[in-house]
This record gives sequence, structure tokens and C-alpha cells, in this order.
Amino acid sequence: MPVARSGSDERERARIRLTVAAVAKRLGVAASTLRTWDRRYGLGPSSRTAGQHRRYNAEDVTRLETMRRLTREGVAPADAARLARGLEADEAAPDDDDAGVADILDPLSLAAAAVETDERRLHRMVHRAAAQSGGLSAWQNLVRPALDLLEARDHGDRPGRDPVAALGAALLAAVRDHAHGSRSEDNLVVMIYADLDHHLDAHVLAGELVAREIGARVLRPARRTRTSESVSVGSDPQVQMAVLLGEPRDGQAVAEAMHATDRLAFVISLTGVHSQLADLPRARTLAGAVHEIESLLADRAALHPSGFSG
Repeated sequence: MPVARSGSDERERARIRLTVAAVAKRLGVAASTLRTWDRRYGLGPSSRTAGQHRRYNAEDVTRLETMRRLTREGVAPADAARLARGLEADEAAPDDDDAGVADILDPLSLAAAAVETDERRLHRMVHRAAAQSGGLSAWQNLVRPALDLLEARDHGDRPGRDPVAALGAALLAAVRDHAHGSRSEDNLVVMIYADLDHHLDAHVLAGELVAREIGARVLRPARRTRTSESVSVGSDPQVQMAVLLGEPRDGQAVAEAMHATDRLAFVISLTGVHSQLADLPRARTLAGAVHEIESLLADRAALHPSGFSG
């Protein structure tokens, strides 16, 4: 049953609502443009107050500001509207079809697919990008920028819908498929330790190493202290190198365990490292890390041919 509103509540709600003309002036667009966005994409006023024209509330204006910003950046209006609204898949405008929208491989289109929770389109786009330019390039130039867009949104998601998680799952599927069948897939040589912010980076790096016939695994980031477990994994004689990506909680202990057994530890960090890790080989980017890791392992194999499981 609808909850009755007091007259003062209704007056307050009416007071903070804006007319079409006021919103058009605020956004710097014609009123006819707002009516078009309402008619075509559902970006109109949310409700009508009895006896009055339709008015835009704060949430409506926020959506329109997002729509305006994205279209000025060159995003197709349909994709911009989907990002602005955060549509469910069954509410979205009918697909122009796979050959149309899905053929556009850019961060904004990918983010729009994630917001729609269109998992088939999302996976298809990420897989195609990885096939065309490689997993690392797809991550750096497409998926990561799309995630940045999604994480910058300031409105909530519907229950059970998480665009960031959906896009992350599509990336992991592409990495998994790309690595499947490699001869090194079951041969552990590199263990990657990452913090929570770099978990996807770690999987991309592992996929790139496996593609170069270097067996790699990713240890899931610790949500609580588990130093003894991490050091135990680092002490596995198969592991020739431990890669510390970001600031994993137990990174120092892992580096010490590797050093004690005459094996390698490698750091990937954009912002510098703790003084205890300053003497370790280091890269600032994933692309640079791939080449450095490959080179270090090749040198180690030449020095210790019998002890290298590559």
C-alpha cells in the first residue's frame, strides 16, 4: 500500500525538482534534446506530481549529466544511456545485434556491456580483444580503462548485478582460455603474490608467462595474515621465482624465504618499494616484468641446468 505523504513532504519534493527548461540550461543542451533522450532512452523525469508538469529530481539530473559527458566524449548515445542508467539486461534497448555494437572494442562500449550484465557480449568482446592484440594489451588498453569507468560510477547496482565483477570474470575466462593447452600450464616455475588491488593484474601476468612456456600460478590475496602458509608455498622446490605484485601482505617473508634457498624474488611496483625489498630486481609495468622475468629465468637455467624445472 502506498505511504501517504504529508503536504509539507510533497511541497519539499516539488521544491527540489527542476523543469525541462532548467535542466536544459544546466546541461547546456536544447530542451528538445532532453525530450529525445526521454523518448529514445528512458532518461526522463522519474515521476509526475499531481497537477504539475513532470519534473527532474536529483537522480534524474545525475543520469543526464553522465549522458551529456559521455556523448561529448564520443560515446554512442545508446551506450552512453545504458551507462547512465545502469540498465538490467532485460530492460536494455534491443540489441542492434552482435555484429553491430559488439564490433566496437573500446573501454566505454565494454563498460556499457558490463553495466547491462550482457555476459555473452562481454565475454565475446574481451576474448576478441585478447585474440587480436594479446591478453596483456587487451588488459592495459581495454579492460583496465573500462574497469576505471565502472569504478568511478556514483550510483548503486541492482541486487545480484556487479558490473566490475562481471567484467573481471570475462577477463579471467579469456586468460584461462588463452593459457589452456600450453605445455607449461601444469609446470610450476613462478608463483605470483599480489595484493587485492592487483589480483587481476596477477592473472594477466600469469597468462602471459604461460604463453611463453613459463609455468605460473597466482596465490589468492590474503584477507588476513597467513604468512606461514605463503612462506610454505614459497619454499616449494618447484618454484624458481616469487613475484611480488603491488604490496602483498606477506611479501617480505616470501622474499626472505626465496633468498634463504638461493632462488629469485621479483617486485612489480609503480610507486616504489619498501626498503627491505629495495635490492630485488624490479619492474614498473607488467610488460616490462614479462621480459625481465623471462630473462632472469633464462639466466638461472643456464647457471643451474639440473635444478631448473622450466
